[in-house]
Amino acid sequence: LGGVFVNKATLSAYDFGYPFTLMAAQLSVSIVALNMLRLFGFLELPKRTWRELSYLCVPSVFFILNVTVGLLALKLVNIPMFSAFRRLSVVNVMILEYFVLGKLASSKVIYTIMFMSFGSLIAAFGDLTFDPIGYILVFLNNFITGGNLVSIKKVSNVVNLSALPLFYYVSSISLPIVALVAYSSGELAQATEAFRTRPELNTYGFALALSLSAASAFMINFFTNLCTQVTSALATAITGQTKNILQTILGIFAWGYKASFLNLLGLALALVGSCLFAWVKWNESRAPPQQPIPPGASPASAAASPASTTVPANNIPAGAVAGAGAVSDRDIAISVALDEYKEKTVGSPEKRDPKR
Repeated sequence: LGGVFVNKATLSAYDFGYPFTLMAAQLSVSIVALNMLRLFGFLELPKRTWRELSYLCVPSVFFILNVTVGLLALKLVNIPMFSAFRRLSVVNVMILEYFVLGKLASSKVIYTIMFMSFGSLIAAFGDLTFDPIGYILVFLNNFITGGNLVSIKKVSNVVNLSALPLFYYVSSISLPIVALVAYSSGELAQATEAFRTRPELNTYGFALALSLSAASAFMINFFTNLCTQVTSALATAITGQTKNILQTILGIFAWGYKASFLNLLGLALALVGSCLFAWVKWNESRAPPQQPIPPGASPASAAASPASTTVPANNIPAGAVAGAGAVSDRDIAISVALDEYKEKTVGSPEKRDPKR
């Protein structure tokens, strides 16, 4: 919740339009913080070979694009509409999962997503601050988010890392790329010149906003992962939906929002759809996994046979690397995390060892 607002304050209220510089600050703080946790024994960062880490190059590219486009979109779109459209990332995730992972969403999930999309469309028709470039960037951000999450799922069994170590390695790969782009594009020089010539960037208010924005990536990933570990995926989902409601309500009173009846109605419908989506995903996560039916066996006999022994797959809350923290709306991370908790696979070593 706080991450979206501090990023919006940095980008809009202070007009700090340097996304690569801001992202480099977020990645640097995240890497330092995770190393401090490792140093004091609160986090284990397993070592991986260069071959295993090479599989993270594609997720890292998606990660950089996801955060950069998200920051640009957040600068142009008001917070309630940004949040409503970001929740539609699940559409892209669902489509990509079908074509890349061969996974088909249930009819209940599809209906709730349609309801959520309908509410967002109504809200868009009533948006008095409509910005076509901002809308295009938000939907592009959604598409990139889908690619980011699906690519993480694709390599999760290869690298075999939990959420925070995975976030650490993706951040470590992404930081030099982002720093190089910021330097070669001239953005870093422009940001330095802005600090030197613009008095509003030398105030305590901007220093606080920039510091909180830089820390937001690590804080959101860390506490989302901690919430899921010490409580449950349900508690994380409830927290995420509470955040959605508060973010929408507070966003109405934030920068650049102008209220209209149609817009408020659409936002309310989109929030209801988001809550229904989380509820359906939670119920599906509690359902026992369906066992494959052997050739020649009837469905009745297959149902009567004892369930085969399964172990959880490498469950990774994909939102932990969905974007530098605050930019990626956390309800997307929650829904995908719940999805990960549902998936199960046979725990054979061959499936986890890429060398076999």
